[in-house]
Amino acid sequence: MGPPPVVTGISPKEGPPGTRVTIRGEFLGISATDLIGLKICGCDCLLSAEWKSKNKIVARSGPCKGRGDIIATTKSGGEGTSTVQFRGYHESVGPMKESAVWVEEAAPPSLPWGRRPMSPTAYTPPDPLGLSTEGDDSKFPEEVLHELFPDGSGKLSDENFHPGWYLLEHHSNTSYEDLKAGMIFLQRKVEGQKEGQLSFLKANTGAVMDQLDRLVLLKNMYEEDQRKNGREPLPSLQSAIEESISLADSLFSEILSRKENADKTREALSLLTRHKFLFQLPSSIDKNIKKKEYDLVVNDYTRAKNLFGNTDVKLFQKILDEIDKKIEELKENLYNRMKTMPINVQEQTKYIRLLISLNWDGDAAWTAILSRKEYLMNLMNKVKDHFKQKEEQESNEKGRRKFRESECEGSWSATRAAWCGAACGALASELHALWPLARRYFAGELAGQPSAPQRHSDLKEMIIAMVESFSDQMRGCLICSGGGSGAPGGAGAEQMRTRLAANLRHLRDAYDSLLKLDLPSQPLSIVEKVIFDYRVHGMTVFLQRAHKRVKGLSDKETWKIEEFSDYGAITNLPHLLETYVKEALSAIHKCVLKSGRRESPLLSEGSEPLAILQRHTQQILLAFVTVLQDLALHHDDQDFNNTSLSVALDQRLDETLGEGCEEGGRSWQQRLLIAGANAQYTRRASLANIVTAFDDYGIPKPTQAIQTTKDELSKLESSIAETYLEHKGDPLVGTIEPSMYMGRHHTDPDALVDDARPYVYEIINNLIAVHAEVDSVCGTASSRYVRDICETVCEELARLAACTPPTINRAAAFQARLEYTLLRVAVAEHLTRKAENYLKEALAGLPPLENEEDKTRMDSIIKGFKERMKLQLASLNCNMEIV
Repeated sequence: MGPPPVVTGISPKEGPPGTRVTIRGEFLGISATDLIGLKICGCDCLLSAEWKSKNKIVARSGPCKGRGDIIATTKSGGEGTSTVQFRGYHESVGPMKESAVWVEEAAPPSLPWGRRPMSPTAYTPPDPLGLSTEGDDSKFPEEVLHELFPDGSGKLSDENFHPGWYLLEHHSNTSYEDLKAGMIFLQRKVEGQKEGQLSFLKANTGAVMDQLDRLVLLKNMYEEDQRKNGREPLPSLQSAIEESISLADSLFSEILSRKENADKTREALSLLTRHKFLFQLPSSIDKNIKKKEYDLVVNDYTRAKNLFGNTDVKLFQKILDEIDKKIEELKENLYNRMKTMPINVQEQTKYIRLLISLNWDGDAAWTAILSRKEYLMNLMNKVKDHFKQKEEQESNEKGRRKFRESECEGSWSATRAAWCGAACGALASELHALWPLARRYFAGELAGQPSAPQRHSDLKEMIIAMVESFSDQMRGCLICSGGGSGAPGGAGAEQMRTRLAANLRHLRDAYDSLLKLDLPSQPLSIVEKVIFDYRVHGMTVFLQRAHKRVKGLSDKETWKIEEFSDYGAITNLPHLLETYVKEALSAIHKCVLKSGRRESPLLSEGSEPLAILQRHTQQILLAFVTVLQDLALHHDDQDFNNTSLSVALDQRLDETLGEGCEEGGRSWQQRLLIAGANAQYTRRASLANIVTAFDDYGIPKPTQAIQTTKDELSKLESSIAETYLEHKGDPLVGTIEPSMYMGRHHTDPDALVDDARPYVYEIINNLIAVHAEVDSVCGTASSRYVRDICETVCEELARLAACTPPTINRAAAFQARLEYTLLRVAVAEHLTRKAENYLKEALAGLPPLENEEDKTRMDSIIKGFKERMKLQLASLNCNMEIV
């Protein structure tokens, strides 16, 4: 709507009916058709109005009387106002005066004193008061007279003559005394007219006689006519008229008929010319529809309805009916186009506006919103069906097993990655079209009728339903069962990371596009939950993959020594464990750890994903412990003799560990020791490296999982040590007693003991062999195994000493003390407190040395033993370190 019209000036300011008035102002219409009303002093003057510009109108005044406003009305601005007024008045005119109104030729009124003028215009009344000789230059304003006497007049001949008007108009400056004198003059003049009738007749005797003669002549002529034509002349006159009419019809019938046809033709042509727009409108509508210029169709239709909507002409009504049919067809066409998807939102908005302009019955914008919702739901289902079918075709072509070997399963396949991208693109594009359309609808820009309050909640439910459908489909596509397994090789891992990152990027792009729309929080939270769950799923997949690879490490063990560490000779297994865990952590850090815009942190304290990470990390580490346990304790080649230590230890030292040996070249005892070294290295070094990797990648440390793994590794090390002791120490200890009493040898009481019996040297040699075997694998950590065997040997010696009779000869006691002392000297570096106590118990049961000679001889023998056994003792006690 534009500003209302304002009339600020007129010319002239007064006049009789029919006066040409020039009206000036502002906003008087933007075109001739925009001006729909004009009133001057309350009279409708639109028919005579000529629109010149938005500041000027020319019109003829109507039969108005008195002052009034000039009110203009336009389509664009409505009814206006006026700051000036026009005064209309009526003039008394005769037959000879030009006038714009009809003047009744009635008899002029008689003068008050009985005289009658010859014609209405011939009488000019003298001054009735006889005061005309007084010059009165300043007349009373006529506007004030109209306000004082709205229904009066100052003219003597008017029926509404008012003396006050006359006096104010002609004698406003006359004194009261003069007015009284004028009144006396008027009374005297009236009396004189009454008394002068006889003198009037005397003065006009000739005229009176002429009138009497005329009357007599008229009487004679009337009587003569009555004799000739009778008393009733009208029938003969009527017959004569009828005869003349019939004769005239016979003479001019053809001319009149041609004139009538010509008039009809002229009227038809005039009608066609005047209403050319209406008659050409049907064909114009067809042309504009073909050109898709629907705005022109709407404008022409609206104009036709405004001009001819209420017409009673049947021809116009027939044309309007035809136009209405075409408009109904256009409405149906626009409605179908608006609903047909896919369609650009700008084009759809255009169709909605056109339907509203054409007064379509229904809510076009809401129908468009529903159609877009249905289209998105169908599009999501089509995307799903398309990629499901594509998966089936690929499976049939390659074979299900072969296909899964060549492609990552589940959410890691190329087909599902394309599915994710297509679904995310469809959701983002359609919601970018639907949401602005809905906002404009609820803002009233596209509503042909007020929207129902319920539709706000309907729209919200609609969007939630679409987002939930997308969420369910993406969960089925990306977070599916079997998606955790993948190609075990490095190429498969890289492919997993690439496709997970691509899928996550698609989801985040869709989420960012929804954030830009300023949607309600509920649908946004649904999409954010899908992204969060997919990140958790990706983290779980990488951890599961690492778990699977760690479980398969038993098949990768070649027993090839890769490194000699402080904890012994280790194979590649601990390094593979670190590699697999670090690869999983690196993939988690690169792909899913970082949160996107308005996303929740993945591993916040106390969250479920953190618990999943801790649980899977513990499963990976415990799986490695299980692998070591299976490799160490589940064996098939126990190729040693439990009864004869000589057979058990009769192996060449060159069969000990060396680089490049195959699994078949390693004895079971060697593999057991290697597994123990791997376990100790993992507990002391690998777990620390794994914790450092967690810190480097910004992932919370799995403290509980690390501690649990350390406890399990400690148990495993103990089990390995016990197993080794059981299969190495027990046969060694079992040979002590038989060797001690071999040949039922008894010490002569008088014999001079100068050396230990052979079983002592056999024990030392056996310990050296065990130490050599353990040291070749465990290095400085080998003392644990030798220490345990020494403790067992000391326990056995204490037992044998306890079985010795309390009464033995001096030589046997010296012999036993010498042997125990030599063994103590030989294994001094490997004795624990418990072993020391066992030897003390054994020595405590023997009688002490009685003289210095025995002591000196004992020291001499021990010194000679050390000199003689220097190489053996050095071999037994080399690289010792208490762990």
